[in-house]
Amino acid sequence: MFKKESCKEEQNFWISYADLMAGLLFVFILVVGAIVVRYVYVQQDLEKKRRALGLTAQALETKNKKLQELHAALRQSSEALAAEKTRSEALRQKLTLSAGEVAKLKALLLDEEEREKGLQSEIGMLQHDLNSTAEVLAARSERVTTLEENLSRAQSMVQMQRHRADMLEQNLTSLQHVMLLKEDEIAALGKKLLAQSAARQQLVEELNITKAKIKNLTGIRIRVVNRLREKLGDSIEIDPKSGALRFASNILFDEGAYRLKPGARKALKAILQKYIQTLLQDEEIRNYIDGITIEGHTNTSGSYLYNLALSQKRALEVMKFLYESDPANRALYSRYLSASGRSYADLIYDENGNEDKEASRRIEIKFRIKNEKAVKELEKFLEHRE
Repeated sequence: MFKKESCKEEQNFWISYADLMAGLLFVFILVVGAIVVRYVYVQQDLEKKRRALGLTAQALETKNKKLQELHAALRQSSEALAAEKTRSEALRQKLTLSAGEVAKLKALLLDEEEREKGLQSEIGMLQHDLNSTAEVLAARSERVTTLEENLSRAQSMVQMQRHRADMLEQNLTSLQHVMLLKEDEIAALGKKLLAQSAARQQLVEELNITKAKIKNLTGIRIRVVNRLREKLGDSIEIDPKSGALRFASNILFDEGAYRLKPGARKALKAILQKYIQTLLQDEEIRNYIDGITIEGHTNTSGSYLYNLALSQKRALEVMKFLYESDPANRALYSRYLSASGRSYADLIYDENGNEDKEASRRIEIKFRIKNEKAVKELEKFLEHRE
């Protein structure tokens, strides 16, 4: 009994001892594991720090290279700045020379203007010189008369004043020579004055002819405008100076569109067609007409190119209406009519100088007078005068 209990206690002892050793071993394993894990973490942290130090060293090396490049660029910039200063100084000297040349050119221009003014006043000056010379001639004549009287007196006293008489004869000879020279100068001056007077008279006549031609050109348009008023009456309003016809775009088109409104065709047929037919079917008026242009105009809403395309389409739409609505006169239309878009190149302004957007959106019909032949004659005349 005692042995069994002793064996059992011994057995319990060894079991307890084994449990204790197992616990100690477990604790040892945990401690070793913790040390290993700590070592791994430390090694990883050291590796990260090494990498960070490597990256920092690379960054420092890169920054050093950039710093060296910046120093080199700074040196180049300094050299370029010095070269630019040199160039600027040379350019400034050239500009100074150019300014001097401009001043010389201005001085030459002023001299030419003064010369032109002098040429314009030359006739008056020559006239004044002629009058002065005539007065001098009269004075010289009086002086000659006086000298002749003195000579007569001297001849009566020749025995008493021979020496004085010789001197008077010499003076008289010199004076007569001077008189002959002055008479030649007066004759040449008179001829020059006559020639300039004739040239001036011819210039005045040519100027009067030119004025008459220009007045005739202006009168042709006035006659056409008056004839339009007679034919159209007060039902159609036209420009009293140019004879142009104008339609507001809001009557003919919707904003941003180029197709005619339904009601616009009636207005065009009643007004535009009658206006065009008056210009082309009346032979007396048509003889003066060189061409008729349908112009489309817009305001500044939108870009220039967009409004240019829109104004061209609107002008062409009005021209197509004339062709389609009046086929009998298509031959005349093809000869005289043209369509043009002006975008917002010719705006209309209100009393305060601001753009009138509604009035600027319009269609204008303008006619040109045949004046090429007269213009060429005027150009030839001006070229001849030059």
